[in-house]
Amino acid sequence: MSAVTTWEDLLQPGKATDFFARKEFPPFDPEAKSVYSRVNALWLAELSRLVYRHDIEEEDLPPQPTRTRFLKNAGFQQRHFFGSQNTQAMLVESVTAPAFAVLVFRGTEQNVSNLITDLEFGILPLNQNAVGMHQGFRKALDSVWNSIERQLAALTCPVFYTGHSLGAALATLAALRHAPRAVYTFASPRVGNEAFAASFGSLPVFRIVNDEDVLTSLPPEILGFRHVGALQLLKGPETGPETVSALAWVNFSTPPKPLADHAPVNYVDRI
Repeated sequence: MSAVTTWEDLLQPGKATDFFARKEFPPFDPEAKSVYSRVNALWLAELSRLVYRHDIEEEDLPPQPTRTRFLKNAGFQQRHFFGSQNTQAMLVESVTAPAFAVLVFRGTEQNVSNLITDLEFGILPLNQNAVGMHQGFRKALDSVWNSIERQLAALTCPVFYTGHSLGAALATLAALRHAPRAVYTFASPRVGNEAFAASFGSLPVFRIVNDEDVLTSLPPEILGFRHVGALQLLKGPETGPETVSALAWVNFSTPPKPLADHAPVNYVDRI
């Protein structure tokens, strides 16, 4: 493991080559539903990191080893990849019993389309009883939803939704359209208003936040946005190898902790 979080860890997580190798992964429990499972969270956090890695759908010469290879080594096969100008996701399924599937949404990449999606909050309804949601996130999900819905309709096994950052927001929205076994979100921004959050009822949504991750505070509550799901707060080490000097922060050679805590790899390491 790297001692210090790098800008690449934060901004280009798909370039990593250590997927499913940073720690042991006990067997996934597809029957876990209403109670938070740390083991399932670990698997879903790693899949949320892996989905950032481009494969043949996006690049003629994808980085090696491919995302498909990492999935195979971990006991998955990709059932479908979904892509639009500003949204990407993959549906993967286990290749051995017990059978389950995971819909994994990709988070923000360094492109204009993703940034527009993140910033297009929209205006929430003045009527607090009316469901309101982030318009950029809604439009992003709309762009791939028809394909996703067809694939989900063909599944006969339990399915989980997950994603990091923007991907977490899209997984949350998707759960209202087609209910999964459970939703695990990592570094999720706020997605909708109070009525939106209430509309989930008893649907299991576990919202994992890493320590001081500053991006989970957006969009601000003052605009009417609220979080969805039961909070699971991960605490980072107070001292140790991840501590970096103030000079490094001033020089921006490494991301400061409130940003470093947003890096997908730190979610994997701290679960």
